[in-house]
Amino acid sequence: MPTFNFPSFFRDLVRSRPDAPITVEAQEDFDLIADPLIRIEKSGYFRVDDIALLAETYAQLGHTPNSVWNQLRNKHFILPNWFKTDMDPMSDEYFAQQIRLWQLIAGVDREYVAELDEAEVAIPNVDAIRLPGFYIWRSDAAVVSASDHVLATGMLMKHSGLKPGMWALEYGAGFAHTALAFARMGVNVDTVDISSTFCGYVKEQADFFGVNLTPFKALFGENPRGDQKYDLIWFYESFHHCVDFRNVIQKLKNHLTPTGRILLAGEPVAKRENAAVPYPWGLRLESEVVAVIRNRRWFELGFSEDFLTTLFVNNGYTAEYFDCPMSIFGQVYCFMPRTAKIELGKYWVPSVDENGWHAAEPMGRWTREHATIVLDKTENFTALEIAATNHHPNVQPVTITYGDVTTVVDFRPGERKSFRIDATIKASRIALSCRTIVPGGTGLPSTDTRDLGLYVHSFEYV
Repeated sequence: MPTFNFPSFFRDLVRSRPDAPITVEAQEDFDLIADPLIRIEKSGYFRVDDIALLAETYAQLGHTPNSVWNQLRNKHFILPNWFKTDMDPMSDEYFAQQIRLWQLIAGVDREYVAELDEAEVAIPNVDAIRLPGFYIWRSDAAVVSASDHVLATGMLMKHSGLKPGMWALEYGAGFAHTALAFARMGVNVDTVDISSTFCGYVKEQADFFGVNLTPFKALFGENPRGDQKYDLIWFYESFHHCVDFRNVIQKLKNHLTPTGRILLAGEPVAKRENAAVPYPWGLRLESEVVAVIRNRRWFELGFSEDFLTTLFVNNGYTAEYFDCPMSIFGQVYCFMPRTAKIELGKYWVPSVDENGWHAAEPMGRWTREHATIVLDKTENFTALEIAATNHHPNVQPVTITYGDVTTVVDFRPGERKSFRIDATIKASRIALSCRTIVPGGTGLPSTDTRDLGLYVHSFEYV
């Protein structure tokens, strides 16, 4: 293999930080490499004119061990110059930009149509009863790969909150492994899929096992029974195909019981924006995903955790995350209709906000110097009531910022109190800023070395 003289600083960068953004200067050096396989392998990135090569190579060799695809695996697409990263991710303009990006990657010159572009992969000789889905795999890694899906089903069942006799709904069910498991436990389960073929497989299973499992051919967000209220709605490896998620999230609450929940598992949610998802939401830019988009025309979305959880919470939900150390497929995000009061001692804080807070304690959370938290933005309240305690031996002034309004509240030493702020004009987040004190550095007897601000008990929507 020939040696190429590109800048040593970037060669080291590629080795140590494969997700680091590529610079224009460094890319120009890589562009001098004639062989696209070598260029992509060395730089870690590929261009629009490389997509056809990736798509063909993945289709032929993507599942073959030690093939040429290894040179292209886990590389990332360079966004076109026209793509703007500073747009409001909830705007129609940003949405249109993602559609344009899909057109570019998919190689089509038309609008996205879910019924056409989300067609299933043809599977020959399907036995929906004995060998559905992953049970038909016979590769060397089949058993280990199947374990991811079994673990995910376990996590969905564990955090479902379901009891026999309750109602559940799965969107994008496919072979409906988890739906069948719930139904065999006595849960009434409906599934929604855009594919009549997969609906047929689910019907076969329901008839064979004699369970209350009913498939419906419909789109995300539709209620297959009109006005049925569900105790659980879940997506497994399917929400990232929900292009109309902005509207779907609002519809889902109408399908839930007051104590119902929405679970997402097996979804590409990044704790922080990265080379694969370099924006709040949009098409995933890994080489494998880009090849699938070109070959199948599927809309393969990714989300940052901050964007996804903020979107749900702003629409009147609370959010929680359940980790699954054994498999990323089993990582579960849970969303429930919010209650009137948020108890900080029981409230999960997403990763983008957690640096401003200490870990939850039975009665609340300590802030650091600057703490933020996502709140509801619906029109169901006009004020926010905050309950907190100043455990320090001196006065603690706290600056509260909500939207364009800033308020300063003084806490006397040891004082616990509640105070209200106007929420007529809604904001996505509230921020609390105050000085921090390390108890062990005050001269008082303490072994606590944390930088502690205000101890917040709850936020209440009034």
